[in-house]
Amino acid sequence: MAELFIFTLFATIVAIYSVLPRYRQLRVTYTLWNKPFAALLTALGLTVLASYAGSIYLQNTDKTTLWSLTTSYTQSPIEITALEIEFIQLAAAITIMGIFLGVFLSKSVRIRNEQMLLSTLRDLYNRGEYATLVEVLRDNYTPLIDHPKKPTPPSEQQWRDIDITVTHTLIETEEEAEELDDSSPLIEYVEEDNAEQTARERVRDIFELKRRQATYYLAALRYRLADSAEDASSYTETLLLDPEFGAKHPILDPGLGIDIILDTDLDGFRRRDVTHQYLTTLLREENSLLYQEISNNMSMAGIYRYRVDPDNRLLHALFSDCSRAEELDAYKPVGDTAKEMLRDQGTKDYDKYNAQRLTSVNRSKDYVFNDPLFIAISFFDIMVREAFYQRIDWHMWLYYYESMTRLMCENYENTEETDPDSEWPNDYSRFMYEMISNMGDLLRIMERLVKNDEYDVKDGDGDFEEFIALESYRRDRGGTIPKSAVEIMLSCHQEILTTEEIPHQFKKYITEILFTRCSDLREYEEGSLPWKYSEFMLRRLEAMIEGRSGPEYHRELELVYNDGVRHEIVAKGATGGWIVDELDELIQSS
Repeated sequence: MAELFIFTLFATIVAIYSVLPRYRQLRVTYTLWNKPFAALLTALGLTVLASYAGSIYLQNTDKTTLWSLTTSYTQSPIEITALEIEFIQLAAAITIMGIFLGVFLSKSVRIRNEQMLLSTLRDLYNRGEYATLVEVLRDNYTPLIDHPKKPTPPSEQQWRDIDITVTHTLIETEEEAEELDDSSPLIEYVEEDNAEQTARERVRDIFELKRRQATYYLAALRYRLADSAEDASSYTETLLLDPEFGAKHPILDPGLGIDIILDTDLDGFRRRDVTHQYLTTLLREENSLLYQEISNNMSMAGIYRYRVDPDNRLLHALFSDCSRAEELDAYKPVGDTAKEMLRDQGTKDYDKYNAQRLTSVNRSKDYVFNDPLFIAISFFDIMVREAFYQRIDWHMWLYYYESMTRLMCENYENTEETDPDSEWPNDYSRFMYEMISNMGDLLRIMERLVKNDEYDVKDGDGDFEEFIALESYRRDRGGTIPKSAVEIMLSCHQEILTTEEIPHQFKKYITEILFTRCSDLREYEEGSLPWKYSEFMLRRLEAMIEGRSGPEYHRELELVYNDGVRHEIVAKGATGGWIVDELDELIQSS
């Protein structure tokens, strides 16, 4: 019956293996298929078989002892009884079971056969088993992605140079010591002191050379003891940058990309390129994690600031510390992909964004979160607002709004599905409104930071910190977030007004938003920071009117201004922030 229990243990191993996820089954190949473990498992297996044979032998004879040995060093014979045989068999079986269960159930395993792991990765890729491949990569994240850097050994010539230098230094030091002993007592003290100093310097040189040798040997030892897989990790990097796999793994398991984004300690790994491909795929794939998280991240933390919730793992990984998004250029894949989509739309016979597909009253309000362009616009909105609150002192490429607006204006057409009198005549109008509104909110954030002492936006000299200050009224494409918001908002406004296809009613709507924002800033005391931003808006407006595209822009601006916008700004100015006189002077022709 004891044998029945032993083989039940083995059956348990087989049963557990059969129900394990595929990636855990594959662990057996690259953790146990090496010479030491093969020898150990073979020895344990033979022990089980030998003890089983011995047990059968004893059961079919009248003997109670399988083996007895008497030596001159013992007073009593050494015997192996039936009970001891069963204990040996049980111990070997439990050891085998423990080894396999350790491989099956551990959170992580050590790579003991790198070539088998590499073969596994290639086989999974070639067969298109991407889901299992992603699981294997995440299961072996440390050796495959966050792998230790192999120390670079000095070349043979460098080793010879070190040995020669040390030898010559020792010889020269001995010769100089002998010369000092044989020299006459008339040698000056200064020369003797210089010789001693030179000797000390040479000793230090020898010590430094030896230290470099010891450092390399220690680093090499640490590398050998670390969980590393040099060839497999190199293949993994190629795999993550492969277009076919890169289009699959962010959808199958977005967690792998998030792990890479968060891992700021990756050394030598093309983390930025992998992140770009990852975000590009998420934007192109409808209902991906990016869509879900932006849709779920619309709650506000206070005024004009999104709550970057840890439950939204991707957005939290990127924007909880915006320097991480800055380091990875997270704006580039999203902005470039959005622009590419807009160019593609411009080549199609039917442009779906010239309809009211996203703004129809028959659609739910959340339907817009299924659109990649809206997701791209919202991505920039969340990123730039959070960067502003985190005092990032440059624009975080908010200028993508400018180029996106230009492409939308190029694609804009009035079709049967366009409603010229609607708040948003078509979906392009909705997108342009969102971008203008988002930039207006950035200026509201500037107001809030200035008004509330809790944010402490002044330095020790009483001047505003660089991330919020307005140092000059000159145009500066490398400027801060609020200054860039003013420049881009006016640039987008010019594109909208000079696009013939865009309805007059929508042009009035956008112009009113722009001038209302300027009027709000003008309510503050003259010379204050918000007032300076309103002055900057007026000066930039004047420069644009006088610029190369100024006549057409001026003509359209005067039309919408006199057709109701001026009346709204006069009404707004009655409660403060009077800018009508300045606008009249700039806009209305004599």
